[in-house]
Amino acid sequence: MIIPHRKPCLRGVLNPKGNLNELILVINSLLPHKMDISILPSGNAGLYIASYILNTLKASYKNNRNNILIPDMGGWRGFLEYPKIFNFNIVKLQSDLGIINPNTLDDVLKENNIQALFLTTLAGYLAHQPIKEIKKICEEREIILVEDVSGGIGGTCGYGDIVVCSMGSPKIINCEYGGFIGISDRVKEYLIEKKKIDEFKSILKTHKVFNIYGLMKEEALNAKKTYNKLIKYSNIFKEEFENSYFKDSDGVCVFLEYRNQKEVLNKLNNILRLDNGKSLITKCPIYERILKNGIVVELKKMDILNIPQEEIFEIVDVIKK
Repeated sequence: MIIPHRKPCLRGVLNPKGNLNELILVINSLLPHKMDISILPSGNAGLYIASYILNTLKASYKNNRNNILIPDMGGWRGFLEYPKIFNFNIVKLQSDLGIINPNTLDDVLKENNIQALFLTTLAGYLAHQPIKEIKKICEEREIILVEDVSGGIGGTCGYGDIVVCSMGSPKIINCEYGGFIGISDRVKEYLIEKKKIDEFKSILKTHKVFNIYGLMKEEALNAKKTYNKLIKYSNIFKEEFENSYFKDSDGVCVFLEYRNQKEVLNKLNNILRLDNGKSLITKCPIYERILKNGIVVELKKMDILNIPQEEIFEIVDVIKK
């Protein structure tokens, strides 16, 4: 069975150039609070710049807060890499299969010199974090929250002091290139107070992007529709498979537990493919998804807005067989 893969929307492809201010307006409409948005060449560039910001603020703390907290699974590999460039220590927070327990978080923050928490809105693209509760605890403990919204934009997201997002493929905002970083008024005030705002702007200038603001805007306008369709189809999978996880949580991909995951992966790759030749399946355990034996069905790779519900049930039947 061949499944069409997600491509940038046709209207954006035909008119890729656009107005930066209009793009920023649309992005901010997807976030709960207005942020200072900068467009970047990738989401990884956003994580690098977020780490740079944290490094500039390091001297602001009375105690030497040199630790960055990340989930023990379900994060992005950049969480492990970019803070180390600025000599931060990485501390892994024990989670419930990627989902952070607010009480556990509060206990860890009490006992460690943590400067910031990095997390993704959706743990491993599989389940929604209790982001509002996490934000409240971070505020109470004066911890900066860095939130990667790549998999959650279009839903409840954007509560971080720093928000980063990839617009690469296959993300919710699917432009095959680009990303953005948003900083809150609080972070901007820190940079101004420490006389680092000009340096921050200079760093941004080294990450110039092509003008595909029109394409980015059209994809951002589709974000809510794309996200909600992915949630709907993911829930169908969860209902149909007894071995699915996170049945009571929103996700844009679905984890199915198997002990013989390598065998399952090989069989499925022979009978189920995207039309660009890529696999629809990710083998686990893997940090970016979940550290359990099984597979993840990457629904976000599919041309989700143009695939009818009956075809989803066909895919379900293929996997069951």
